Amino acid sequence: MSRPLPKSPYRLMVEGPDDQYTIINLLRRHGYDWENDRIIRPYVEPAGGIEKLLVKATLSTALKTYDRLGLVLDADLSPPHRWQQLRDLFRELGAPLPATPSPDGTVTEGIRPNSRVGIWLMPDNSQPGRVEEFIEKLIPQGDTVWPHAQATTTQALALGARLNPRDHLKGAIHAWLAWQRDPGLPFGTALTTEVLGHDSPEALRFVGWFRQCFT
Repeated sequence: MSRPLPKSPYRLMVEGPDDQYTIINLLRRHGYDWENDRIIRPYVEPAGGIEKLLVKATLSTALKTYDRLGLVLDADLSPPHRWQQLRDLFRELGAPLPATPSPDGTVTEGIRPNSRVGIWLMPDNSQPGRVEEFIEKLIPQGDTVWPHAQATTTQALALGARLNPRDHLKGAIHAWLAWQRDPGLPFGTALTTEVLGHDSPEALRFVGWFRQCFT
């Protein structure tokens, strides 16, 4: 039994380590066995940022190499703009994408025989945002500390905190994590220890997309 290796014919490319370990541990919470070498599992590769993830030569090689290729990237401020960026790039690579992303995550044919390409735009394929908006939905409903973390982050900004206002949600989530029994856990570990939930509608759709892409 071993974790998937870089030589796996399945590859899931993500922006960075937060995405990498969020995905690995979310799938583990849903019963996916990353150590089961009797099934083909994707190697999860952090690209080191959106710019490196969307390098044309890198994606061209990936499309020609892997039987299953998944991409998870942030929609950021404009999901339509991000999707058009992807469509233009994939059209040049001979792997056209549909006009709009599926709310359940896009899965389409690759350029290799019997291959698949899957794309998930964080947080939910339609709303602006990043992995933090996805994580926010995993904070247990009714948690009384979460509104305080949001308000405290707003107050900190008013007092001159150097946090970029664009990162308000990220700051609030990390403040909330700092007040747990084991303070300051990263996203992936917070999933493993069940500080975060795992069954929001967005999470369930993501797990369904992953299974459609890689099984």
